[in-house]
Amino acid sequence: MVWLLLAYLTIWLVWMPLRFSTRKRGHKALSTLCKVIPTLMAAGLAGWACLFGPAPDGVAWLLFGGIAIGACADAALEIRFQVGGTLFFIAHCLFVAAMFLLSPPSGWLIAISGAAFVGAALFLSRYRPYIADAKLRRGITLYAVALSALLGSALPAPFVAGGSRAAIGALGAALFVLSDATLCHNTVSHRMARAREAVAGGLNPVAERRRIRMEALSLGCYYTAQAALALCAVAPGLLAQ
Repeated sequence: MVWLLLAYLTIWLVWMPLRFSTRKRGHKALSTLCKVIPTLMAAGLAGWACLFGPAPDGVAWLLFGGIAIGACADAALEIRFQVGGTLFFIAHCLFVAAMFLLSPPSGWLIAISGAAFVGAALFLSRYRPYIADAKLRRGITLYAVALSALLGSALPAPFVAGGSRAAIGALGAALFVLSDATLCHNTVSHRMARAREAVAGGLNPVAERRRIRMEALSLGCYYTAQAALALCAVAPGLLAQ
């Protein structure tokens, strides 16, 4: 477990600072590599559990597939947003399937998914005026459906299936949703701030520091979500080693 903790700490102490610094200097390829490495680390852990764990199962393989596709999506987002978003949608579908294997669907699925989608719709309605592309709006709505289904399948799992594995999976799902929500907010707020600064004729250092802190929070939640889902893929016997 010590090496897992050390690997996780490198995300905050090494890879995230490198991601921000290389991007600020305009090194796009190196910045993308620093962004992808933490997700590849999570995929490696899940893949190791699938290949060498004492009891690999369908849950582990689905989570591994989702995290691996997420690593591809990380890189794709830097090139074309729609491609990256589509890959993340596929990854979330795999995560939902994994949660269904971990904890069979119950009445809570509809209740939590429905409530989550209503919340997502209200959240996105604030930013709808800033999204001019109709196809992009439909894609975001479909993505919100996938996130809502992920919450609906994962959050009841600790109570229905029980055990630490289900709790870790639920944590990963919740952090994923938090990460995407803060990312959406940060993206729109950043564009609005840039527009105001263009009118004012200069950067606002306070707003820039706030944006960096929020971006770090969003990215940190995302990496922690991937790490939690990777741990969910790891059999309890392997975690004890």
